[in-house]
Order: sequence, then C-alpha cells, then structure tokens
Amino acid sequence: MQSDQTTNSAAHTAASDSRPFTGWALQAALLLEQQTGVKLVAPLAASGNLRRAAAFMALAAWHAPAERHAEIFSGLTAAEFAGWLLEEDPAEIAELLSERCHEPQELAQMGEEPLSDPADYWIPPASLLH
Repeated sequence: MQSDQTTNSAAHTAASDSRPFTGWALQAALLLEQQTGVKLVAPLAASGNLRRAAAFMALAAWHAPAERHAEIFSGLTAAEFAGWLLEEDPAEIAELLSERCHEPQELAQMGEEPLSDPADYWIPPASLLH
C-alpha cells in the first residue's frame, strides 16, 4: 500500500506538469464545457504542446470564425467540436484550419500558452516565433 506522502507527491507532480491557459482560450473552453458537459480545460492543460497548440488554434477558429472556418464548422455541434479537439490528430486539426501551419514541430512551439488574440493564429507561424 502506498503511503499518503507518496500519493500526495504523485498528485503534486501531475498538477505541476499541467499548464493552465487563460484569456479568450480559457473562456471559449469553459463555455464549451458548460454547453456540452465535455471536460476540456483539465485535459488540455495537461496535454503536450502539439495537442495544446492545435486546440488553441481550433478554439480561436471556433471563438471568432472567419468565413472559411464558419464553413468548416457549419454542420458541427458544440459537443462534436469538443470531442474533435480531444480526439483528432493535432496535425490534422492544424492542416484543416490553417493553410500556413503544416509542420508539427512548428505547431508545437505555439502550445505553451494561447496567443494573446485569436486572430494571431492566422499570421504565418514562423513570424510568431521570432
């Protein structure tokens, strides 16, 4: 049997590995959670940078859709979108949403925190990294 100290230490390590996100991305994720009952914030906070970056990009497109993104999401329910964020290959998400972001390594570099403005995701990724 594990001691409480070992269990607490493991829980602390898991909590410190997750990176919270804020601003518009957090608001969009919380709204989706309320609408659908699908937990997004905790899984995305604990995800790797590639999944987080793709999810932030998708949340940006959902939150403030351009005409192209509105077409992509037109037949999608909020619950389907939430499930897609968690289950779809992150590179596939990025490829669908952005004509400029095709390299997983480049995409992953944008996964630490959401960009300050959803529109920033449609700027070429290389210019965001310098």
